[in-house]
Amino acid sequence: MKFNVMGAKIIAYGLLLGLFSAYLSVYETAQLKMTNVICKSENQSLIYVNECRLRAINRNITILNLNISMLFSSSDILLDMQILKKANGYKPWIVKTVVDICKFVKKFNNPILKVVHTISKEYSNLNHSCPYMGYQLIKGFHVYPKQLHLPFPTGDYLLTLKWIYDKRFLLTTDVYFSFTENIIDM
Repeated sequence: MKFNVMGAKIIAYGLLLGLFSAYLSVYETAQLKMTNVICKSENQSLIYVNECRLRAINRNITILNLNISMLFSSSDILLDMQILKKANGYKPWIVKTVVDICKFVKKFNNPILKVVHTISKEYSNLNHSCPYMGYQLIKGFHVYPKQLHLPFPTGDYLLTLKWIYDKRFLLTTDVYFSFTENIIDM
């Protein structure tokens, strides 16, 4: 029996194409839905949360509206970001990072925050360099699974953001969301 190299290559390319199309179709049918948001100011005389809520657009889409008043100017802002997955309580998952926001806005040097920034930049006024002061807004923010470019298994998640201004922990933003892969519906 002869080994047909051309036939083996065609089969290998077919398998790769099949796997790639299955990967894309998962994200065509996947759903990401924000389920809850909690914002907490640790010092309301410095940072005041005017609005922090989700609004349902339809059964599968919710939008985030966030309005925060910074009552002081800051050029030293750190973001402690972590994603937790629900499994008998929320447990740490793949992402945990601390980012200097002022450096990030200049160089976009964190790949995970770069994905979040790319998705959210059209919904917010946070797209400028330091210093930050006054109203910080996110209006009508929603995420489609195609935008993430990250493989999420089906489950419930918590994105926790701890904002540190001038070496003082002042604000926590917790966004709960669920991700569902509808592979069966293909």
